[in-house]
Amino acid sequence: MAIDTAQQVLCPVCHQADQVKKASAAYESGVARLAPPKMPVANVPMMGFVTIGFFLVLIGVFFILILSGTNGYGSWPTAVQIIQVTLTIIAIVVALVLSLIALLRVVKGDMQSQKYLPAYDEALAKWNSLYYCKRDNVVFDPQTHKTISDAALHDMLTIDTSSPSAGEHSTALSHH
Repeated sequence: MAIDTAQQVLCPVCHQADQVKKASAAYESGVARLAPPKMPVANVPMMGFVTIGFFLVLIGVFFILILSGTNGYGSWPTAVQIIQVTLTIIAIVVALVLSLIALLRVVKGDMQSQKYLPAYDEALAKWNSLYYCKRDNVVFDPQTHKTISDAALHDMLTIDTSSPSAGEHSTALSHH
């Protein structure tokens, strides 16, 4: 007969196992304070680049397809036509450069986020090792048999993304 491992863990307050469950299971059953640590992700704004690039390409396409296709400026001097084609090509190149800048910013943000992944993995492993007793409404570490306050739980599961030395494996308190 298989024995559930959560039933083998005793609460350090009441010393019983009938109301003890893993923190992950308690969170899934509605104990909101036992939320898993949030994965650190970079929020890189790029809509400005995309919008400007879109309108530059739109203007370029308008001049190429509408005016050129309908011979709308065929009677215009050659110098004006050359300037128009040059400006259209420049607008398209600027749009491509803006797209490249936006892409590089996203890649840089992803690289920054990756620096925080070891700390996230550590916090997630810690969260997965915690247990919760419904009877006493306490979170505890079965290794130390000590209860964990809400503030300590928050400190334990929060990844500090404000420090410049992001490569460290710390899970310090973040004031976001």
